[in-house]
Amino acid sequence: MGSYLIRRILRTVLVMLGISLVVFVFVRSIPGDPAVAMLGERATPAAAAALREQLGLNKPWFFNPANPMDAQYPKYIGALLQGDLGSGLKSNIPVINELKTRFPATAELSIAALLFALVVGMPAGILAALRRNSAWDNLATGISLVGVSMPVFWLGLLLSYFFAVKLGWLPPSARLGYEFTIQPITGFYLIDSVLRGNAGAFWDALKHLILPAIALGSIPLAIISRITRSSLLDVLGQDYVRTARAKGLAPNSVTIKHALRNALLPVVTVIGLQAGALLGGAVLTETIFSWPGIGSWVYEAIAQRDYPIIQGGVIFAALVVSVVNLLVDLSYAALDPRIQYG
Repeated sequence: MGSYLIRRILRTVLVMLGISLVVFVFVRSIPGDPAVAMLGERATPAAAAALREQLGLNKPWFFNPANPMDAQYPKYIGALLQGDLGSGLKSNIPVINELKTRFPATAELSIAALLFALVVGMPAGILAALRRNSAWDNLATGISLVGVSMPVFWLGLLLSYFFAVKLGWLPPSARLGYEFTIQPITGFYLIDSVLRGNAGAFWDALKHLILPAIALGSIPLAIISRITRSSLLDVLGQDYVRTARAKGLAPNSVTIKHALRNALLPVVTVIGLQAGALLGGAVLTETIFSWPGIGSWVYEAIAQRDYPIIQGGVIFAALVVSVVNLLVDLSYAALDPRIQYG
């Protein structure tokens, strides 16, 4: 196990270096000048040139013949190895501080979306497998196809229009109503409101969370449902399941103790992949629902050509995805004792 962890950590470091290179080149290839975007109407050629020099944007990307380390990418990697993600070009706030403030909002939304996908998707997939070719199976399959096909931004707009604008049941945007305030402890509003004993803020935060969580969790729900159905159907056809039934074991015992546990490996893999995909999908969801997380923050930075924020946000998201995938790999051994890491 120890050698496996070391190999995975080294692999993650290489992946992060590759991502940093790709993001560095990509953000600087985006049309537009960050100096002009920052100066706005005052963007005269002289003022833009002076600001580019002040920010170091006039230096070569990778190599400076006069001073090899006095180039943008080497300086960026040197700062990154020290845990310094830079500061926003416009706000001048350290990116790491913004991440600490905004990540709890994105994490709370992603966890709620994943819980929604699991609570609805797994039972739907299990019932579809147990009642194969029934009306329920056809209904679950059809809904999952719709869920995968419908874009997140379109579903978010529909949910906001019907449940917030037309019916008025739920708030259309933001993370908390203006009449409530929560002193942060963990950054998770639901947890902080409970710790502060503020029941009104808890229910208001929960109502604000429902629509974006459903919109963000729709695609993972559909995928989890399909994979659960397919995996469980495959396991139910195995010889040991037929033997357990022939021995007279209760149907629920055969399904839960013998079939479902062995069917969970591909499901867990998909859950891990979807947990990472939620961070990417959160960009659209947070923008639609004005959710103050990493997604909307990076989206605004792209419009302003704010290189440090874009780079820091993408690298942080990639690191979270790598950690989640590592935890998923380690969970395989708990689900299947035959799997050994060495």
